[in-house]
Amino acid sequence: MSIQMTYLAHSGFAVETATKVLVFDYYQDEQRVVRRYADGDKPLWFFVSHWHGDHFNRHIIDFSHKAQAYIVNKDVPFRQAPQDKLYSMEVYDTRRIDDAIVTQFGSTDEGGSFLVRTDGLSLFHAGDLNWWHWNGDTDENNENARRLFDAEMKKLDGLTVDVAFFPVDARLEGAREWGVREFLKHVTVKLCLVPMHYFGTPWQPSEAFRKAYPDQSLWIPVHSGDTKLLW
Repeated sequence: MSIQMTYLAHSGFAVETATKVLVFDYYQDEQRVVRRYADGDKPLWFFVSHWHGDHFNRHIIDFSHKAQAYIVNKDVPFRQAPQDKLYSMEVYDTRRIDDAIVTQFGSTDEGGSFLVRTDGLSLFHAGDLNWWHWNGDTDENNENARRLFDAEMKKLDGLTVDVAFFPVDARLEGAREWGVREFLKHVTVKLCLVPMHYFGTPWQPSEAFRKAYPDQSLWIPVHSGDTKLLW
């Protein structure tokens, strides 16, 4: 079993498994990674967690000749795809699509997050699911953000995945790691945790994070086209 992950930009990744290429939240792709995959042998599976412009680019339709599935949150305004390839999902629904099992979990912003099981692997892409605690916001808003996040973590509690992609947004300042640290209390990530959605400098785990999760394997991509191979 092997998996190759390539960073596209922001929260976008291409994940090559034994039989397919999973493309999450395609937004920008300066290195034309997806284009190269489209010229290869494996079919593309696109996942769109929500409609925000930094997670959804309508030009994914340009790859329809090689796409096997477009799996999108129900609120994403994407109707150009061939109907036999378009799967619009409600939050908390599970669907078997060909040889993959896809569950859409919730978010604390728009849309949802995806759990994908295929080719003997399990992957979780959080979309904009995070603990959005903003310095300078009202106590009421930040308490509501905490409650929303806690509710979503309860739904994930006890989950084990091979790979997880999770936001570590620099704009959150001192709260940057709060979400990912809490996520790891509920979800076991066996092979690799991958940070995303930096909105600033790439994440460097704090001493507190390292102390809390000394054995957690990480891959921290920096540049578009960065690649990680896992066995």
